[in-house]
Amino acid sequence: MIMKILIIVCVAAMEMVCAETSVSDGSKDHNKEAHKALCDLLKAAVGKWGTNGEGLSDSLKKALGKTIFGKDDGGDLTALKRGLPGDYMDWESNSGEDRGMWCGQAYYEYSLSNKKQPHWSGQSAPHNMICLCTVGAGGWPLNGSSPTGTTLCGRDKTALKSDGDKGWGGSGKEGKDQLEATWTNVTVPCLKGENGKDLKEALNEFLRRLQHKPDVNANQNRYILGENNVTETDYNACTGSPKYGICAAFFNGTTTLYPMPWWVDLQNALPEEEKFQQQKKHEEEERRKQQEEEQKADSAQTAALKSGHPTTNQTEAPNKDNLTDKLRKLNMTSGTPISMPSSWLLRAVFLI
Repeated sequence: MIMKILIIVCVAAMEMVCAETSVSDGSKDHNKEAHKALCDLLKAAVGKWGTNGEGLSDSLKKALGKTIFGKDDGGDLTALKRGLPGDYMDWESNSGEDRGMWCGQAYYEYSLSNKKQPHWSGQSAPHNMICLCTVGAGGWPLNGSSPTGTTLCGRDKTALKSDGDKGWGGSGKEGKDQLEATWTNVTVPCLKGENGKDLKEALNEFLRRLQHKPDVNANQNRYILGENNVTETDYNACTGSPKYGICAAFFNGTTTLYPMPWWVDLQNALPEEEKFQQQKKHEEEERRKQQEEEQKADSAQTAALKSGHPTTNQTEAPNKDNLTDKLRKLNMTSGTPISMPSSWLLRAVFLI
């Protein structure tokens, strides 16, 4: 008994040492929970989208189109799974080298600085995955000084191409390999939808991961997903640096100067979808009842037709037999045979 107790104590002590070592060496999976929440939501959205949003209310179909493709009318899911969209690499015609604009600033449609910007934070879930899971300038947080075993969104530096302390930062034509690596290894697996996954539950979990980080000088309705050290006095956010974070910022104020984040449309569409599906179910039930009533009426009519007595050769023979029987009975009861009149016999003689 003493030996068993000692063994249990030793095992427990070893587990404590292992746990302390895991914490003390500083290794960490950065953005683990934020990535899981966003990925689960994207899987649920793709599962609900199906082939082309068939069978859904218009409001949810548009919201899912924006969530997955960044536009109300949807897009080609196969193309997204194929690889990183080409406009991420069109350095000459857009401001893609500025991660802060793409991931951390509000998008003003009529601003000169945003005119050539094909992507912005809040545009779509796949784009926000890029912001959340692509290593930043100098490979942060998976650079050479990071402890062994450190990961970002569950992927190590090899998978995310941060070897040599390379990454997507704030300036210069950099980050191509890292953007492609994130899209292939992080975004695409989340584009494989899961049918039956609760979209509402996944959205609520995602919303719980948002941090309200107001910019007191510019926007009180700033929310951030992912690790950051942004304060109320910071205008910049999510630039890929230790200070401003590997993250995605959202701006959901009521102003019409910039579009609302995709998740706001999704949040508003779900109650409408519930009403739509209830009405659809009610109409299907009424249609089923009507079909059943029509089938019952048809069956009753068929039964009535079968129960009638139409005249046929088969019914005529019994009728003749009945007449013969009646005549025979009349002869027997009257005692006088029934014979043809004499006039009939005279006509027969003259004919001969």
